[in-house]
Amino acid sequence: MTTLLLWALALLYIVLFVLAWRKVRGSKDAFEFIYLPAALIGAFVWEDLLVFSAAFFIGTVLTLLVHDIRVGLLLLAAFWAVRSAGEALYFFLQQFHVPTHSPHAISHHFVLFRRLFGNVHDQKCFIFMQITWQVVLTAAIAALVLISLHWTTLPVWLS
Repeated sequence: MTTLLLWALALLYIVLFVLAWRKVRGSKDAFEFIYLPAALIGAFVWEDLLVFSAAFFIGTVLTLLVHDIRVGLLLLAAFWAVRSAGEALYFFLQQFHVPTHSPHAISHHFVLFRRLFGNVHDQKCFIFMQITWQVVLTAAIAALVLISLHWTTLPVWLS
């Protein structure tokens, strides 16, 4: 039953990814808020949903491959720790920031995002950067915990 539920979740994440891709690709709008049910996976804008659905798909498949629900729960817990910390920091900093431009003039750093998603607005690129690094940090925390839990059972290669 658990395996079937996890495959259903993996399929849902693929559908959410495709839906978000269609909304984001080539869009020149700054951003568009989305709420329930996307907020259940921490997504508040389409760019969140695009990156998070891909990350949750990978986490679900990893959980299926290792056949250990604890891995999925660990990834989920690490994600929410990072996501909530990121959002808390964002809202904290917004209290003290009065932008004179939206938000910085570093458009030339977003070439990769524009190649992937078309000529999207700078604000979307900032969102992609923020949430992509949150996903990377989540994976890093999960990997550190897994390595520490299984330190004595990990193989050691000597050259």
